[in-house]
Amino acid sequence: MMKEEILVFGAGALSLGFLGPMLSGNYKLIFCDLEIKKNLIEFLRKENNYLVNICCSTKIIPLKVFGVSGFNLSRVKERNQVKKILKKIKIIFTAVGSKGIDETLSFIEENSGKDREEKLYVFSAENDKTIFKRWRGRLGKKIKLCDTIMGRMCRVEKTGKCYQSVGSRFKEAVIAEDFYGLPVSAKVYHQAGLKGKTWQVMPEKEFEARAELKLFGHNGAHLFLSHLGALQGLTYFYQINSKDLSEVKSFLDQEVGPAILHQYGEFLKPIEVKKYCAKLIQRLIRRTFSDTIERGIRNSLDKITSSERLVKGAKFVLKNGITPKYFCRIIALVIKLNIKKGLLSGPVDKIISHHCRIKEKKLISLIKNNFGRR
Repeated sequence: MMKEEILVFGAGALSLGFLGPMLSGNYKLIFCDLEIKKNLIEFLRKENNYLVNICCSTKIIPLKVFGVSGFNLSRVKERNQVKKILKKIKIIFTAVGSKGIDETLSFIEENSGKDREEKLYVFSAENDKTIFKRWRGRLGKKIKLCDTIMGRMCRVEKTGKCYQSVGSRFKEAVIAEDFYGLPVSAKVYHQAGLKGKTWQVMPEKEFEARAELKLFGHNGAHLFLSHLGALQGLTYFYQINSKDLSEVKSFLDQEVGPAILHQYGEFLKPIEVKKYCAKLIQRLIRRTFSDTIERGIRNSLDKITSSERLVKGAKFVLKNGITPKYFCRIIALVIKLNIKKGLLSGPVDKIISHHCRIKEKKLISLIKNNFGRR
């Protein structure tokens, strides 16, 4: 029996490390990327498989992902083949990053077929809520843009004694933690005719709650630890000291968890949130995964803009009656590191008002108070 095809735009760490292992059992995945990934795309199309290093708590397990293919969108012939596939499929994932998403969605909208019978479901894995605002009403009635919760940490790194290559001839390894499940709202699950045990089907409000928990909890803690580490000159998350880990635990237990439960307590149980936060720190500092500080601070200047996770997180916590001292501490750390790197300059007040666009006096005061700390 032929598997249903899914187009995946972007053949990076998230696509290969998360979507491939999660979905390949029930679908044929076709990865699409540009000339910069030409060798990888050719390999996927020829071999129809690749390898992922799954990092458990004490060991690394090599996992082969089968039944995949690839197309190079920089080449006219292959680009035209993707256009044909677009007209007949009904599920797409985009994992091209915030800078590439608008061009990708334009390509999908232009080539998916104006007279198509079935609705096309496009799942965005960019972790960028502004995409939905920019594209609201622009994709037409036959294309539905859907949010995702990409919970698994993945990265691509050079092979070594611990990690095996993505495939023969390659010096890069795909590395992923052993975190499973792809949440989806029940409405989208049934409308799109999704299949397989990978999907975690839930009510819309629960999906919204889990998305916020991941964004503010996971992404917030990741930024907190990486900037603490960067300012100390560390290389890996597992090198972070117990005092700093304790502070991040307080961030999760005193701000993120209570704020999430205050707003979504009807849809999430306190014990679920507590377990998620407790496991999160251990996931972040896992030695088998060896997450790098450099990966954590990448593009961090963007993370303190008004539409991004840290400023939104601080406002979310404040709105739910909790003083966001830890969120403001993270914002202060990001500002401090980017000043040190020469990417920001000028008075802190100006950075807060012009770059972060924060107007709330309480938040401004908390950030400034934290700026003098390590």
